[in-house]
Amino acid sequence: MGKLNVEKLSPNPEFDLFLYLRVCGAPKVEQHVIDLCQSQWEAFKEHLKGYRFAPAGSKRGVVLYFLEPAAEGLVEEAWGRSPTEGFAIHNLAVSMVMAAAGEQVPEIEAGACAPLPTPDRDLKRRMERLGLVWNEVGNVSVQYAVMTHDPYLGGCAVCHLRASCPKSDVPKGA
Repeated sequence: MGKLNVEKLSPNPEFDLFLYLRVCGAPKVEQHVIDLCQSQWEAFKEHLKGYRFAPAGSKRGVVLYFLEPAAEGLVEEAWGRSPTEGFAIHNLAVSMVMAAAGEQVPEIEAGACAPLPTPDRDLKRRMERLGLVWNEVGNVSVQYAVMTHDPYLGGCAVCHLRASCPKSDVPKGA
């Protein structure tokens, strides 16, 4: 990717019940769960961060959205209250980073996957300056994060997780 510029983004996603249901893998949820999610959405937004990394003058780059570790604490507190609440709030956190990414990269919002780029040395350094560490298994050092190409560069062929993803259409060993 070469020398990267970093742009701090201001994500402001709205709660999307349909996205939440997709994340939950459920056709419906009870009203009290919806009420819980809507009441917690703003608290989670305070911990939502977004950045765009791109070479100078390039339209192609990578976006990264994540929830700060304090949000992970909110999820843990919810698990402590009840498994139902913990599961609901965990899925809310996943939904938030996906919604933020979908605002920037509309193909994600339309239901496409968010292929994970393999970061080069410069991108890893930039993430480290944000307090994040890239793990070679394909994640960063926070629990809730989405990193993908911007604009959309689709498909399994460009995804770091293509060999291990159950949704991958790339032949194993490729």
